[in-house]
Amino acid sequence: MKKSPVCAGDENKDEPCVFCKLPDNCPEKYGEKISYKQQLTLHYFCLLMSSGIYQRGNEDQDIYGFLLHDINQEIKRASKLTCGICKRKGASVGCSVSACPKKVHLPCGLKKEYIFQFTGQFPSFCIAHRPTQTMAKSKSSRLSGPLSCSICLEYIEPVLSYSVLKCPCCNSSWFHRDCVQHLAHSAGMFFFRCTICSNKDRFQQEMLRMGIYIPEKDASWELEENAYSDLLQVYQHCDVEMCFCQCGREYSKPDSLWEIVRCHCCGSRGTHRKCSSLKGLEENWACAECLLILNEMGLQDKEKRKRRPLQTVN
Repeated sequence: MKKSPVCAGDENKDEPCVFCKLPDNCPEKYGEKISYKQQLTLHYFCLLMSSGIYQRGNEDQDIYGFLLHDINQEIKRASKLTCGICKRKGASVGCSVSACPKKVHLPCGLKKEYIFQFTGQFPSFCIAHRPTQTMAKSKSSRLSGPLSCSICLEYIEPVLSYSVLKCPCCNSSWFHRDCVQHLAHSAGMFFFRCTICSNKDRFQQEMLRMGIYIPEKDASWELEENAYSDLLQVYQHCDVEMCFCQCGREYSKPDSLWEIVRCHCCGSRGTHRKCSSLKGLEENWACAECLLILNEMGLQDKEKRKRRPLQTVN
């Protein structure tokens, strides 16, 4: 996992990106906002998608291997180029089709539905040359009735476009682009997959092709402190009708009459050894609900044995 340089703090929150000139701090759209040694502030995606710069250093050098000298040279190059959308200078991103002269700021390109691929050489494509999805015409792919986005569950128009994407592996999953980008940002590369068919490899490859950024990180829920603490808690409560423990139903003292033993069937009910007259270190205790089920199953087995025809020996 990449070690981040200094992310923009409160003191730099209003500093504009040296490429797009916007102060916005929006990691899902522009990548993290980075302030490097108080010398410059930039959006990571603006740097990554700039056409005249390459990663010549190691990952831990300057900004993810993009050397400070090269960044300054790219800023100088872009200062002479006019954005075809906002008409301001600093257009560092060009369409990757060699014959196409279009150049834009990354945020301007996003507004005009350019596609930026976060893979390989990180190519960018204007509206005329951007990749599109296709849908095979077959009986199994015919749609009936209204559809919903497989992530937000809101209505979605089942027509492939820049803002509507589809899983390449199944006919059931349609997504709003913003929804699938938000999911990718939360899930990270290790957990990002189709929400319907759970395909990971083909799904990620297609989403990268269509301009979805998938960060190389653990899922956001994996990074939360004590996210699974509830799973580590052991059930400690005496649930029998008559509890004799003067310290209360939640009191448990190991290896004593007041140790709580959990139901060996469901594990969601407990008893003090004393309250259920358990001998020694006996663990084979079942709660009332599980005993009822076990007894019913036992009666059913007896009935089956009674109805089973006797086998005759020739």
